Amino acid sequence: MDITDIQNRIHGFQQKRASEIGTNLTLDLVFMHLAEEVGEIARQIINKNHLSFRGYDEQNLKEEVVQALLDLLLISKISDIDLPTEIDKKIREMEKRRPRNSVSDY
Repeated sequence: MDITDIQNRIHGFQQKRASEIGTNLTLDLVFMHLAEEVGEIARQIINKNHLSFRGYDEQNLKEEVVQALLDLLLISKISDIDLPTEIDKKIREMEKRRPRNSVSDY
């Protein structure tokens, strides 16, 4: 399954789910869910790296990362972003950059 297939699959599933509960699948709704998932990822990383594994759940981290990725794919589908093209473009831009000094520039 390629990225476009996954994008279409999650979009179809979430559109049907939203319809069944009487709501619309909007960018705002998906973004709020994404923000929640990123918070859950942060919690797991902090628990693992700074709190001596207290509360760390590796399986939950995996689930949250996948959910966040699916939310991003859903946002890209709703926004009509051609992911294969845009990913290729971004990687090519990154390959042209020279090394930077800051971790945020990776």
